[in-house]
Amino acid sequence: MSQNPEISYPYLLLLDAINPAIIQLDTTSLVTFNLIDELGGTPDGIAIDHINRLIYWTNMGDNYEADDGSLNLINFDGSGRKMLLGHGQLRTPKQLLLESQSQRLYWCDREGGKVCSCKTDGTDLQTHIQRPRTVTDSVDILDQCVGIALDLDANWLYWTQKGPAKGNKGRIFRMPLSKSSGDFVDESDADNIQLLLDKLPEPIDLLFDKETQILYWTDRGSEPNGNSLNCANVTDDGLNNYRVICRGFKEAIGLAYNKPENIMYIADLSGGVYRVMLSNGQFDKIHQGNGYTGLAQFSG
Repeated sequence: MSQNPEISYPYLLLLDAINPAIIQLDTTSLVTFNLIDELGGTPDGIAIDHINRLIYWTNMGDNYEADDGSLNLINFDGSGRKMLLGHGQLRTPKQLLLESQSQRLYWCDREGGKVCSCKTDGTDLQTHIQRPRTVTDSVDILDQCVGIALDLDANWLYWTQKGPAKGNKGRIFRMPLSKSSGDFVDESDADNIQLLLDKLPEPIDLLFDKETQILYWTDRGSEPNGNSLNCANVTDDGLNNYRVICRGFKEAIGLAYNKPENIMYIADLSGGVYRVMLSNGQFDKIHQGNGYTGLAQFSG
């Protein structure tokens, strides 16, 4: 990979939402380097394809009501920038997930009230979840989808609906991936969708660890349980033992897991990047920038 020679493995890729860019952050030296800037709009979700040496990201666009969101890619060296989806095909895409086995990209569309996926070349666009819409083709703020995770072994698709800002009406759902059809569904339809947790401050991005069967998520809502990193155990019945791992972030958004070291990295909209020790919940700020949304870990 062509990069700043001062950047070594492992490092994080951060999405700067204030001065739209993808930034490399060396987690050892804490040196930063702009991989690509002048992205425009508001970049939000990021995923890395280590095998094919590609970086994907979502962009919510300049106007959340204008359907100018996009799904994009670049090569590892920052070259070959390409828009895969845009021009009204998606509204405000949020967290992005690459499923390498099927070579599909999954994301939530906030104002679109959807959970969608496509092939990594941008073809075969599918809507897995579509929340109820008004006569003006808008979605109630309670039904806006934000964070996403997959459990392929158990065939579950997880997502968050954050609700209003600081509203304590956030929810986490799951649905069998094979039953995702794009039909209108709601939490009362037990055959298709399960409401796992509700009355959360404002849940955002998700991360599922299949080995431990733990679902992690960030929350940018109000204290005492907001601005936090959280987790719960995944069971056949849903989520059990919900707990707050640590608090004290400022509009927490992205998360990335360094499993060998049992460390979770968190990025927030105030520009902080934090290293959390999952063993005890202690954390330290390792970088202060402009304002970050999604992040991903590159380990060489």
